[in-house]
Amino acid sequence: MTFKIHSFSLSNEVAATQKNPRNPAKAFLSPPLVILNNFGDEAHQKLATITFQNMFPPINVRKVKLSTCQRAVLVDYDAKTKRFQFRHYSINAAPVGANKKLKKLLQSRNAPDLGDMQDVSEFFDKRVGDASDSEGSDDESRRVHLTQDFNRVAHADSTSKIILNEIGPRMELELVKVEEGMCDGRVLYHAYVKKTAEEVKTLEQKKVEREKLRKRRRVEQEANVKRKAREKEIKADAERARQGKSKKKSSAVDEFGNVRDVEGEAEDDAKWAAAFEREEKEWQEGDVYDERSGKTKRKRHGD
Repeated sequence: MTFKIHSFSLSNEVAATQKNPRNPAKAFLSPPLVILNNFGDEAHQKLATITFQNMFPPINVRKVKLSTCQRAVLVDYDAKTKRFQFRHYSINAAPVGANKKLKKLLQSRNAPDLGDMQDVSEFFDKRVGDASDSEGSDDESRRVHLTQDFNRVAHADSTSKIILNEIGPRMELELVKVEEGMCDGRVLYHAYVKKTAEEVKTLEQKKVEREKLRKRRRVEQEANVKRKAREKEIKADAERARQGKSKKKSSAVDEFGNVRDVEGEAEDDAKWAAAFEREEKEWQEGDVYDERSGKTKRKRHGD
C-alpha cells in the first residue's frame, strides 16, 4: 500500500499548542485502542482496514484490564477528500460531579499551598485558572460506568467521564496505490490511473511471460554454475594426479626408510662417470701417474 502524506504534525508540535499537555510514560507500556471510522466496503478500503488494525498488537476485549487502556488511535476516512485522518490520544478518567480542586488534589502527590487561606474550604471555593475544553465538558455521552478500577480516583462501580488529550503525531494520508507483493505484483487499486479489462488482461499475460522467462533463465544459470563447478573439479583432480605421479617418480625410500633424491643421485653418477671417462682417455693418450709426487705427467718420446 502506497500512501501520500498531505500534512503532518509531530508530537512536540501538538503538545506546544496545548495549555496542559498530558503524555504519561506508562501509557506506552500497553498497546492502544484502534478506532476506525467511516471505512467503506470497497476492496481497497477493506485492505486499508486490515492494514491499520495490524499496525498495533491485538487486544482481547474479554481479558483486558481497564487500567491498561491508556491510549487510543483514531483513523477517520473522509469520503469527499478520500483521505485518512490519523489521530493519537491519551485516555484519562475522572469522577463525575467532583470538584476540580479536589480531583487535582487526589491525583497529585504534592500538598497544596494553604498559607494565605484562613480555612481549607477557601481552597475549594477559590477559582484559579480555567478548565480545558475536554475537562470542562461534562455531557452525558462522555459518562461511563466503570466495572474495574481505572486509576486512583476512578474506581470500580462508579460513574466517570472520559478525558482525551491528543499526544500526536497527526497525519493526513491518501491511499494512492495497492499492489500485490513488494513493488512487483499485480496492481489492485490506483487512485489516478484507471485501466480497462483488456489492458488488465494484456498486463497479466505479459507478467506470465516475464515469469516464464525468469524461471527459464534461472534454470539455465543453475545449469551453468553446476557445469563450471564440475569442470573445475575435473581440472583439480587432474592436477592432483599429476602432482602425485611426479612426486612418486622423483622420490624413493631406502632400506632405512629415508627419502632418497633419485634425480640428484642420477646427476652425481653422470658427473662421476664423465670424470672417469676423461681420466681413462688421458691415461690411454700417455699420461703417467707419479706415486712420489702424486701428479700425472705426460710421457716423453723415447722413455
